Amino acid sequence: MSTVDKALGILDLFSEARPSLGLTEAARLSGRDKATVLRYLNALEKKGFLEQDPATRAYHLGPALVRLAVIRETTYPVSQAARMILGKLVESTGETAHLSHFAGESLSQIAVEETATHGTRVFIDMAEALSFHGTASGIAFLSACPPERARALLKGPLATHTPATPRDPETVLAQAALASRQGFAVCPGTFEADVCGIAAPVFGPSGEVCGAVAVATPSSRMSDAARSRISRAVRKAAAEISRHYGARMPVQGAAE
Repeated sequence: MSTVDKALGILDLFSEARPSLGLTEAARLSGRDKATVLRYLNALEKKGFLEQDPATRAYHLGPALVRLAVIRETTYPVSQAARMILGKLVESTGETAHLSHFAGESLSQIAVEETATHGTRVFIDMAEALSFHGTASGIAFLSACPPERARALLKGPLATHTPATPRDPETVLAQAALASRQGFAVCPGTFEADVCGIAAPVFGPSGEVCGAVAVATPSSRMSDAARSRISRAVRKAAAEISRHYGARMPVQGAAE
């Protein structure tokens, strides 16, 4: 792993639940010594990716990220069309829907639409990365990857999110193969114990998988009928988003 990778990895430590970090906590979470982490923090602060509170000495995300986000949204928007498709997915399923894109070693959330149908609904943290082995989005993504790429994405220790999280790469690859055959992935309680996710892969202009669209529902509302209904809706949404992204191929999982 390069120095740049290690420094940028510090940014992944921030989330809505953890908006600021001190040096000691950053070192503990990253598994690196304080002197090394301080160099990374200083470099990120110099470029505006981080700011340091003069009173608490804690670091929080800086304005450079806002600037880059504006450029990203202007030049390659997660368009209104994709959000409209997510909105229709929420309406048809009555559950929270989210869209993720491939980013380095995981899937990053780029759009979330919450349901207003139920008082109890799944909360999606936009800052939280989705693992390939523990989420329906991840399994759906792997299902559309060439075998060698899927194996490469599963190298290294696989985190345990819940007792149901698969940690054997062969088990995960078998789940991905099943998702490939049926056009969608189902993961009950593997990322959050009381949540069931159903996802389908999304494709870009090159025809390669670029992300996944998913519905997350409390496990208590998941039944065979709900699974059938939601999986059809997710496949349709994935096909529509892929067409919007310019995919020029028969989209895997397209609604019949």
